[in-house]
Amino acid sequence: MFPIRVVIANSAEVIVASPVNVSSPGSPSFATVHATTDIRETVARLRAQLAVVDLEVVSFSELGELCKEFPATAFVCIHRLADDAMWARALAAGAVDCCLSADLERIVENANSYVAIKEATAAA
Repeated sequence: MFPIRVVIANSAEVIVASPVNVSSPGSPSFATVHATTDIRETVARLRAQLAVVDLEVVSFSELGELCKEFPATAFVCIHRLADDAMWARALAAGAVDCCLSADLERIVENANSYVAIKEATAAA
């Protein structure tokens, strides 16, 4: 299985290291960004299959625009205080999930599942 191309957009300068089949930080298939404009550019450049976006970096309206602009990318939202209402709004905007920021490593570990969900939705 090929590594998944991942973009992580968060407000903190955190690099996720995970032993799963995701390219390692610093590789051409993994990038971290900290601004909305960088998300668009990086998702397009990498043709990212997964984008993990912090809702402290993007608004729900920006998330909706990103999901429409990059329909082949699975967007997973994170927030330090994620709750059911945020989850519902994120999914309504086009994301595949919304989790606590502390779950970032678990999200990367489950990257294959998120990409499969997006591919199944696109095929339907």
